Amino acid sequence: MQIPELLLLERTGMLQQGLGAQGGWVYLALPFLRQAWQQRKIGRRTLSLRSPTGHILPLLALVLFGSCDPTKRVAEGDYLLKENRILLSGEGVDPDELAAIVKQKSNKRILGVPFYLGLYNLRDPQTVLLKRLRHDSLCAQRNVERLAKGKREKHCDRSSRPRTGEPPVLLDTNLTARTTEQFRLYLQKEGFFKAVVQDSVHHNHRKWFGTGRGRRYSQPKVEVEYTVIPGPEYRYRHISFIVDDPTIEVYIKETWDQCLLKTGARFDSDVLDAERLRITARLRELGYLFFTRDLVVYDADTAVGDHQVDIILRAERPYANTDRGLKDTREGTIYTVKDVTILTQRNDRGVPLDTTEFQGYSILYQDALAYRPKSLLSSVFLRPNERYQQSNSDNTYRRLTGLRVFDRVELTYDTSGTGRPGLVNAEIALLPSKEQSMSLEGYMTNRGGFLGTTISVGYRHRNLLRTLGYIQGQMNLGLEAQQSFTGTSTASNQPLIGQNSFFNTIAIGPEVTIGFPRPFTRFFKQSSGSRLLFNTLYNYQRRPDFIRTLARASLGMEWNETRTKSIGLYPVDLSVIKIPSTSPEFDEFLQGSNDPVYKNSYTDHMIIGGRSNFTWNTQGVVRSRTVRYYKATVETSGNLLRGLHKLSSKPTETDTTGHEYYTVAGIRYAQFVKLDNDFRVNHTIHDRSSMAFRVAAGIGIPLANLNVLPFETSFFGGGANGMRAWRARSLGPGSYSAPLFAYDRIGEIRIEGNAEYRFKLIGYLEGALFADVGNIWIRNKDPNRPGAEFEVGDFISELGVGTGVGARLNFDFFIVRFDLGLQTKDPSLPRGERWLFQPKDKYEAQLQELTGAPVDYKAVFNFNLGIGYPF
Repeated sequence: MQIPELLLLERTGMLQQGLGAQGGWVYLALPFLRQAWQQRKIGRRTLSLRSPTGHILPLLALVLFGSCDPTKRVAEGDYLLKENRILLSGEGVDPDELAAIVKQKSNKRILGVPFYLGLYNLRDPQTVLLKRLRHDSLCAQRNVERLAKGKREKHCDRSSRPRTGEPPVLLDTNLTARTTEQFRLYLQKEGFFKAVVQDSVHHNHRKWFGTGRGRRYSQPKVEVEYTVIPGPEYRYRHISFIVDDPTIEVYIKETWDQCLLKTGARFDSDVLDAERLRITARLRELGYLFFTRDLVVYDADTAVGDHQVDIILRAERPYANTDRGLKDTREGTIYTVKDVTILTQRNDRGVPLDTTEFQGYSILYQDALAYRPKSLLSSVFLRPNERYQQSNSDNTYRRLTGLRVFDRVELTYDTSGTGRPGLVNAEIALLPSKEQSMSLEGYMTNRGGFLGTTISVGYRHRNLLRTLGYIQGQMNLGLEAQQSFTGTSTASNQPLIGQNSFFNTIAIGPEVTIGFPRPFTRFFKQSSGSRLLFNTLYNYQRRPDFIRTLARASLGMEWNETRTKSIGLYPVDLSVIKIPSTSPEFDEFLQGSNDPVYKNSYTDHMIIGGRSNFTWNTQGVVRSRTVRYYKATVETSGNLLRGLHKLSSKPTETDTTGHEYYTVAGIRYAQFVKLDNDFRVNHTIHDRSSMAFRVAAGIGIPLANLNVLPFETSFFGGGANGMRAWRARSLGPGSYSAPLFAYDRIGEIRIEGNAEYRFKLIGYLEGALFADVGNIWIRNKDPNRPGAEFEVGDFISELGVGTGVGARLNFDFFIVRFDLGLQTKDPSLPRGERWLFQPKDKYEAQLQELTGAPVDYKAVFNFNLGIGYPF
């Protein structure tokens, strides 16, 4: 296929245009990037490195820094701990769990380099300490002067602050011996009672091939090697339990078939602990308020022979002075909640509080009750004169804190003054947060590489109509530099970013969200945390080529199925997109493009339908170094409405392509079905580094009434949170290659995968290495866009690949992110030339044939500025 002449313009440009408005300071900040760069496609920003030294110098500096003497600050007679090795023979033991037990770990590494140790070694510790002491001394002198003037003194604490980096980890034989002992104890808890553990310290290099050790370290380094021989496994022979309280004995016997200890299974202390928790949870749910896991103990007899163990589970008070039984003790008593008192505010004045009795609850307050009793009690699961249940206590605390109306929630139980044993009074103390608040935010934006600024004024009321619901209003004003479809420059015919001013796009409009807890109580469990949500917004956008308005309203519900799973259902989701004004040049562009996607995206249309989503999130719920997140969204529009129009025999209208369609209030509505999936995994390696992964895939199927997906619901590739080596909406679809008039490449199918290695550097500064793989496609062939369709046999070869480095400023409450991505594989190039390292003979030959001059392919970089982590 011959390349259009417009592609001749793909390889020209300037750095300022390539990185947008931020290009200038990036150019000054990175001198090794100060090379010629050019533009691959019209409107695409391309940074190219001509000289190989531009790559080599920073990499060489990094290597030299990493190869500095790590023993620089090691005193004579000490040894730097280079590595811990665990030699494990046999099966049944997790080496990762053994590694976590090691008491002395070597210095943390980034990609195999002890980066933090290198930072520490840059400056002499004594010099740093003397300088800090000198500063503290001057600070103390100034404090005397400040106090004499009646000013507040400053903290002089520089000498006590931790050093940047990580000091060298020196071999401590005592910690090595403790590790060996801890290994033995761990193996015994896992059922390996005859395990053998030995440690050895090596001053010699380990051979790469074969076994044994080679030459001695030239620097004071050592490796510690732990040899672990687990030995035979001990398994359960007989399992029984003994309880002196007949009622508890009955309850345990009823669920004994659910016991986690199984005859023939390996002795495992983790399973023993899990069984203790199971029994404790069962009894506390039955009303044993003061029963704890410490009351479940085990007797293990390992002398029965043949590597077997007899286990006896005892429910008793192990720390009692005399009688250790549970019978007739408060630990062995079932409690009933007598009275439930809700203190709605702090009693600062020390005067008696007013009391409102409602449905058996006592609600205490001052002056006036700020909440409707029915609304307040909808989040309270404890019931007066009902048996205590642990789940009711947990759900009450979780629901009240989840409302975000109270700064603090405390639940206490008191058995004094109840009149007889087995009764307990419950008190729920609430500390209200500020009911109303205003906010003013201003921040920079970067959409597809174009800078902008946004100002937002917000208002929030946390107790709307005394129902514990909320209303949040926000007015947004945004100014941006956006790509023009029709403007051209005299030099390269590339689209202009502004005609008369830097910011050529304005967006303004309000947004209101209202939420009420516990709607439709008959259909949702009280523990579900269900809430009714209503959202509406209006946005007015003026761009150089057109004016667009968006009015949207949605009504739906959200609830929690479990602590990790939540569902959202929005049966009403209405959007009206209108284009009240377009420039004559833009109209001419749409006609000349002959692209139905462009034409339908920039005409008036409506989205009338609903959506639902399912979310699974283990963050904060499961104790693990690995956090998982999954979200699936289904969205539909126009299907029910078109069916009703057909049944009513409503007349249709016909567009310029001959397709018939229905309208509502004279506006054509979209008809489609869309499914989107997003799965993420975040794994913590150690306290200074982690790995993050994401896989996203989705498909949208346009149906008869509009024939294409609306621009707002279509998939796109590129941008600061996706394929970072491409500008937003500049990738794909498929292998389609054509001039990029504007950043509006969209598709109906998306497949994307991302991986990122994150690590802390200095202070607030963090670093990252990332790789992105993905693309978008359309479902059916389009003669106007060859190669854009999805084909099972070709889609893998059409996946784009971007790699790069990033820097983050992590201020805890927000993160500013900088990413530099390299187009490692460009699917728009000819086959056999898409990877960066492959020769570009066909591509360069075709360009040379058109230009008559040699053309060299240059690497394509893209700079991104973002807020927060990309995923």
